[in-house]
Amino acid sequence: MTIEKLISKYQKFALKHDKEPESIKWLIMELSFYTPSEFYLHLKDEMNESFIKMIDEAVNKYVLESIPVQHILGFSYFYGYKFKVNNQVLIPRRETEELVEEVLSLYDQYFDGKKVNVLDLGTGSGCIAVTLSLEEKNMLVDASDISSEALEVAKENNHELGGNVHLFVSDWFSNVDKKYDIIVANPPYIPDGESVQDIVLKEPNLALFGGLNGLKPYEIILSQASKYIKDKSIIAFEHSMYQNTEIKALVLKYFKDASIYQKKDMQGRDRMTFVGIGGILL
Repeated sequence: MTIEKLISKYQKFALKHDKEPESIKWLIMELSFYTPSEFYLHLKDEMNESFIKMIDEAVNKYVLESIPVQHILGFSYFYGYKFKVNNQVLIPRRETEELVEEVLSLYDQYFDGKKVNVLDLGTGSGCIAVTLSLEEKNMLVDASDISSEALEVAKENNHELGGNVHLFVSDWFSNVDKKYDIIVANPPYIPDGESVQDIVLKEPNLALFGGLNGLKPYEIILSQASKYIKDKSIIAFEHSMYQNTEIKALVLKYFKDASIYQKKDMQGRDRMTFVGIGGILL
């Protein structure tokens, strides 16, 4: 059977079970060990039985057992970098790449190339912290997580990708002992009890659910942040597309003079809030 026919067969299988057909193509491409350009050149090549068996086993894990493709492969791409992931960390999403992109842009505007201290709260795989460290050498990045298992993944990614992130265990600010120019966080924001897909539940609940209304982590961070930020600073959040109004209200509750900038993602959904302290954003 050719790669092309394999894709067609398993995409139909995925659709029948309400799974993403594009994930099938990505899974087969990564397991083929071809580069993306090579993969499309070899679509009509006949595959041997051992390769077909490997694909069949992997597809069944995804479609029938609802194991994320990233967990099957053991990695996910983020901002062009290959991050190790497993069931101890949240799988990096495209929206979080947009958060990182905007933090880098605001850094240029707000700090004009100066060295700054950055804290990534709830770092998980380390995708935000390590990427910021790699993309902007003037960012001195610390990253924390309550989960020591997640931090082991982040440490491995930091080492493998050549980042320069200091990682430590902390329940939000519990072990933080200095002030920062930038605090960034993608906290758990799904309301407790909200129905989610089985495949999402393969990720750690600690990284998914944020209290009764999904806002508890934001309230904790904002209520304590003044002790850990410098006079001129930025706080950057990713959040649910349904939470932008509530997040803005929380910011003003604790920082009544803050400059607030909210941004939609590429799908036009309200997903990011940026808080300027001691200066004007944009």
